[in-house]
Amino acid sequence: MTSNASYQVTWLSRAIASIVLVGGLSWGLLSSSGCADLSRGACAVDAGQSSLDDAGQSDAGANADGAGGDPLSFASAIHPLLMTSCKSCHSSGGQAGDTQLLFVGSAATDFTSVSKFVDPLAPSGSRLLSKLGGNGHGGGTVFASGSPEYQTILRWIQQGARP
Repeated sequence: MTSNASYQVTWLSRAIASIVLVGGLSWGLLSSSGCADLSRGACAVDAGQSSLDDAGQSDAGANADGAGGDPLSFASAIHPLLMTSCKSCHSSGGQAGDTQLLFVGSAATDFTSVSKFVDPLAPSGSRLLSKLGGNGHGGGTVFASGSPEYQTILRWIQQGARP
């Protein structure tokens, strides 16, 4: 099989898998390119369903309230990570400027946008983590599930995703 034919088969396989996972997508989403549209792709875990993260921890974290250490805030711990890794595409005029997740650079405004993609009741199933891990993300893996950045974001969600 030629490399072009192989690419077409891979693209078609991903498109079909997306339709099956989501239950149907518009042609516009299938034909778009670039970074992720956070409206695509299924969550790794259904909301409310308990799960274990890749480190074998439950969604509850290290203790009953999900604290697992000092409380993290979006403004000081999460926003800088996302600004460095995501804002270049997920901003007005960026490659993913037509997605549901857009950053403006203000922690307060960006928190409102990001909080739509986290589930404190099932942290490891949050769409944000799924996309960061490369699931349905046109930009590929941003943070591998075992990376310190991914684990920090997971811990923040486990703690209740505070601003």
